Amino acid sequence: MFRECLPLLKPDLFLDYEWLYRVMRNVDDSEGLTFAGVVRSKECPVERLEDVKMLKETFFNENRLPALIKEMKRTRIKRDLYVIGTEMISKLGTNDADDILREVQKEIMYLQTSEGEDISDTSGDVEKWFQYIMEIAEDPTKAFGMLTGLTKIDSILTGLHRQHFSVLGGYTSMGKTAIVIEMLLRMNAAGYKCAMFSLEMSKRDLYNRMMSSLMQVNSRDLKMGRLLKEQYQKIPNFKEQLKSLYIDDTRGLTADQICDKIKYLKRKQGLDFVVVDYIQDVGETGETNDNGGSAIARICRKLRKSALDDDVHVMGLSQVSRAIASREDKRPKVSDLAGSTGIETSADVIMLAYRDEYYNPDTNYKGVVEIDIVKHRNGEIGRANLRFDKTTQKISDYR
Repeated sequence: MFRECLPLLKPDLFLDYEWLYRVMRNVDDSEGLTFAGVVRSKECPVERLEDVKMLKETFFNENRLPALIKEMKRTRIKRDLYVIGTEMISKLGTNDADDILREVQKEIMYLQTSEGEDISDTSGDVEKWFQYIMEIAEDPTKAFGMLTGLTKIDSILTGLHRQHFSVLGGYTSMGKTAIVIEMLLRMNAAGYKCAMFSLEMSKRDLYNRMMSSLMQVNSRDLKMGRLLKEQYQKIPNFKEQLKSLYIDDTRGLTADQICDKIKYLKRKQGLDFVVVDYIQDVGETGETNDNGGSAIARICRKLRKSALDDDVHVMGLSQVSRAIASREDKRPKVSDLAGSTGIETSADVIMLAYRDEYYNPDTNYKGVVEIDIVKHRNGEIGRANLRFDKTTQKISDYR
């Protein structure tokens, strides 16, 4: 019975008897739980032996255990909420109201997610890992994350994995936005909940690009009202798909505000994949002796933490230095990313986009975007070529 209840109980639920629960757990781990083992344990205070004996003599009905555990949790939550509320009320006079609300949300989220947490016992984590290994041995496809539908990228990255933060960088007009739009549309069609925070492009411009890609029509003709009548009649067929995507084009959003919205969307409707375009446009409160690089580093750390806390994949788009245009080899490197040190440290995956056609109109690689995967934490790196139809903004596999 004791071991069956272990996953449901944390030591701090026992309040004044937290020490006894810890002793019982340690005795059970070492020799199996017995009354004799508890009282002779060196961790059992001599002055509390009478309490242990009294509890041993107390009668209880095992059928009441579920109700008793629920009551313990209610008591603990009441106490924690009282402490949080008292502390936040004391800060109202001097702190910004939004900062206080954000802090309250974090504290409440911790209470929700910490139930059953047992940081002193790793056996459960090992069992979960072992179960995962056996599952992928039985079915290797379970090792893949969320597939973007772009075959070569999925092959190298094994999909976009939850709790990871990735960065797609490149010079202007390399097709970065077209690539993430393609990923959003394909993943949304596959049933994933997707969101995009666009700090550069308006919703209207994004919808124009998305509709051009979905309908395979000239994006300029769509924007200028020059499509054929029968083409406009097909637009309603795609409206629902656009409605199921969350697009936020609010300018000047801070990293904290984006993370708050990710958390809200995760709770309200579910969320799997998030795009932030661009991370250099994300607001960040300055600090003493701050510079652009350190601000970017803080933004990336916050986005990565949001991916971990909310079990989503966050992909940030990044600009590169203008100096790249003066080099002979114009393919971008990690060091070309604006705030590269902070990005390289935080990102689980870094991808760099390059179109030779942009610099060399007579190239043999017209309509091709190279995606160079230069960082993949604990995974393979490599290059994936994609087909880019600039007229329709469509990205597809390069055959």
